[in-house]
Amino acid sequence: MTIIIANLFSILAAGWLFRKYGIIQEGSEKAFNQYLYYLALPALTIVKIADTPLTGLGWKFVCANTAPLLAVMIVVWALWRAGAFDWRLARLLVIVSVLGNTAYMGFPVAAMRLGEAAIGYAAIVASIHNVCIFTAGFFIMSSIREDKSRHSGFVRLLGRNVVLWSSVAGLLISWSGLGIPELPRRVLSDIGHTTLPLSLFTIGASLYGKRVANNLPRIALVSGLKLILLPFFYIVTARLSGFSGFVPRVAFIEMIMPVAVLNFIIAKEFDFDSDLVSQCIVFSTLAFFPLLYIYDWAMKLFL
Repeated sequence: MTIIIANLFSILAAGWLFRKYGIIQEGSEKAFNQYLYYLALPALTIVKIADTPLTGLGWKFVCANTAPLLAVMIVVWALWRAGAFDWRLARLLVIVSVLGNTAYMGFPVAAMRLGEAAIGYAAIVASIHNVCIFTAGFFIMSSIREDKSRHSGFVRLLGRNVVLWSSVAGLLISWSGLGIPELPRRVLSDIGHTTLPLSLFTIGASLYGKRVANNLPRIALVSGLKLILLPFFYIVTARLSGFSGFVPRVAFIEMIMPVAVLNFIIAKEFDFDSDLVSQCIVFSTLAFFPLLYIYDWAMKLFL
């Protein structure tokens, strides 16, 4: 695990240092992100899911990858009803505390820890998370404060969710048994191979200049829900349903990911506190590294 953490941290640090010393300029990470999000990540997702056997991904798989998300959302809703925090923070928590960095960081960590075969399952898990969050999550968020004028933003975000739609394409190819022709497979594979290192490098570059200050209690609340309560609910669900082995470990790795960069886009779209979301992304990403030792221990012990 130390080697994996050192590997992850080194690539992130390289991105941060390149941005700090001007080797890449301000705004470069936006271009990297567009390449990753709209080309490299879909290519990797389609190829890996198309090669992933779907046998055995039954109700336990679906339950373990949705019940923990729903449980955290319901906890947030219940705390808001009890007056623990205001409706603005509650709306933010419903989404931000469950939407993790399952692609840019989840895929590399899954591949480093469990091998390349994990990426296909990781992509399927990420898609299930997206479906759950962009349906049940947005319904719960709307119940906290109905805002019909924002529904178009939800539809737009769902339409641009390339992890979801490239996963659907991969699932259809896998289910049909047709496979991908040789030339498109080679092209998609070559593009997909750039995803893992560049995604980590881009995260590192995007962290430069961001600070964590003033909002520590709220940052700790979001990060605690995402990095502690959500993995705990996953382990409980997996144990109760008898869900263990290779695939459950892949799903666990996706479940423990820090707050996703996508949350910042959602914050802008739905009038969340974007500064708080940005700070949560930084804090949870940094806190993730020491917690990996505990996650790895829990994964080997319970899954």
